[in-house]
Amino acid sequence: MLLLWAGGALAQPSATQPHVTVSLAAEQTALSPGAKARIGLHFALEDGWHVYWRNPGDSGEAPKVRWTLPDGFAAGDVHWPLPQRIRTGPLVNFGYEREVLLPVELTVPAGATSGRLQADVSWLVCQEDCIPGKATLVLDLPVGPAAPDARWAPRFAKALAEVPAEGAASLEDAGDGHVALTVPGAGVAGATYAFFPAAGDVIDLAAPEAATVEGDTLRLRLKKGRLAPATMTSLEGVVVSSTAGGRSGLFVRAGPPTAAPAEAPLGLVFALLFAFLGGALLNLMPCVFPVISLKVLGFVEQAREDRRKVRQHGLVFAAGVLVSFWVLAGTLLALRAAGEQLGWGFQLQSPVFLALLAAFIFVLALSLCGVFEVGLSLTALGGAGGGGGLGGSFTTGALATVVATPCTAPFMGPALGYALTQPPALAMLVFTALGAGMASPYVLLAWFPAALRRLPRPGPWMVTFKQVMAFPLFATVLWLLAVLGLQAGAMALVEVLGGLLTLAFAAWLWGRLQLRHLGGAKLAAAVGLTLLIAGAGLALGIRAAARPAAPSQAAGVDDFWSPWTPDAVASLRAAGKPVFVNFTAAWCISCQVNERLVFSTDDVRADFAAHGVAALKADWTNKNEEIARTLASFGRQGVPLYVYYPGRAGAAPRVLPPVVTRDMLVETFTEGSR
Repeated sequence: MLLLWAGGALAQPSATQPHVTVSLAAEQTALSPGAKARIGLHFALEDGWHVYWRNPGDSGEAPKVRWTLPDGFAAGDVHWPLPQRIRTGPLVNFGYEREVLLPVELTVPAGATSGRLQADVSWLVCQEDCIPGKATLVLDLPVGPAAPDARWAPRFAKALAEVPAEGAASLEDAGDGHVALTVPGAGVAGATYAFFPAAGDVIDLAAPEAATVEGDTLRLRLKKGRLAPATMTSLEGVVVSSTAGGRSGLFVRAGPPTAAPAEAPLGLVFALLFAFLGGALLNLMPCVFPVISLKVLGFVEQAREDRRKVRQHGLVFAAGVLVSFWVLAGTLLALRAAGEQLGWGFQLQSPVFLALLAAFIFVLALSLCGVFEVGLSLTALGGAGGGGGLGGSFTTGALATVVATPCTAPFMGPALGYALTQPPALAMLVFTALGAGMASPYVLLAWFPAALRRLPRPGPWMVTFKQVMAFPLFATVLWLLAVLGLQAGAMALVEVLGGLLTLAFAAWLWGRLQLRHLGGAKLAAAVGLTLLIAGAGLALGIRAAARPAAPSQAAGVDDFWSPWTPDAVASLRAAGKPVFVNFTAAWCISCQVNERLVFSTDDVRADFAAHGVAALKADWTNKNEEIARTLASFGRQGVPLYVYYPGRAGAAPRVLPPVVTRDMLVETFTEGSR
């Protein structure tokens, strides 16, 4: 009887030994035949004591487990969460304090009838002295329908969220006893860094680690350890960055940097091609049409003029596009080099910029309507009307570029992602190809004006056409104000509208004064009054927009979409649920088109429910560094981005194209469930 009682006491899922309690835990209450499951070892430690990571560091020993499982079952490797540095005198160890859960993926055969899991565990628990321990843990789980375990499922989600993702890196032996580890995408301004090598004694753990950040690229200078080869060509380990918001890590397998240049020419060629095609397709996006209409009007007026003049206007328009792309790209690269997490369309995350752009386009539309006519007016600068010169064509190209940034055309995403991971010279080359693609249709139209000859002869109809072209501009202002309201709030929107009303009065006043043909002191006084009123309108709008941005509601989170966070994705995936993430912004026209035509339809929402897919939305209307870093991890620098995470453990996420259809979504969900 005593032997039977002792055997029953040993067959327990937990064991308490000096300074530690070790438990064999399961994420769910049962095992589903033919499915994956997660089990794990949980260590609850007394204060001041620790167990070790896979590489314990200068001393210690990592926990070990030997499984005894029913026939057909298989246990995977341990998923190690991010470790901590633990210093004991001159030694540096890697491990965990207080508690840690080490998840393991379990394969359950289709014919499973028994769920008795046995783990023979050994460990070393240390403070200044160390105590070895071992235990045999047994967990009996029923076989059948599974549900999350209320006690353990949140801990599994937390542990899996701390398991580092895999990233690329390169290694260079400096020849002075140090190596240089370069990790693209890991650089974060203001973060501190630590490197945890996967193998012992290849890196001197006590030596200082010098970290430099250039853009989003991290470079670590590490001192070689006593077992490092004379020339180190490879290194594995985890790079951990710590900020006020927490810690994140990347597991890297770094090799020599000589492998990268072999792929660079091919990558650059495709990036330039994709950038050119994406730039050309930008002209078809709805955010560009209102301004491009001005250039069309200019071509209509010039169609009967000298061919050389038409070509000049086409080339100057292209110059305006290219210079604007260079300014935007240079600003973006400079800010990223300073540590800012920014992407394509970054300026539209500024309410002040939105207010100024809305005011500019609003006054331009008023001039097209005939509220005022001045030779150097914004109408002339836009190239519409008789007063437009070469400066007007240049400004139209610049304005077209500014309003094109909310759009991400097909092919643009990979090209921009490539550009912002390259040195500045190559990045500027890709942006140049993007601008050249956008300007190319107008250069061709100006250079081969045969099509222009088929246009109607100039006449009174052009006045009507010019006025009609004002309404797409008014629609653009309406859209900009809608985005601004989401960013800065309703009261700020009202004040900006008041500023536009003041600008409209100034424009009307200038038009009335223009008809009176004033001169001398009266003209100067009239100009001064008009500028004063216009300045008051601009100041009112800028003051309202410059207030601290209100929390964005552009994501449209409702009973269908839930807010995106990395923890939410990790928690849902830990529960075995597939996840679809919609990275979007209110100023992204492509995003809003997909939202209206695809994601808002009853059929698509029913498809999400039928496949059990959780729908998360990440709103980038306002600046959000966490979203920017996630976009960069997928090689993207702008929205839209659609990512599907299968529910299967370990399955890689799938990135969908920027233009989605219902059939594409259903195919993705079906493949992901297999």
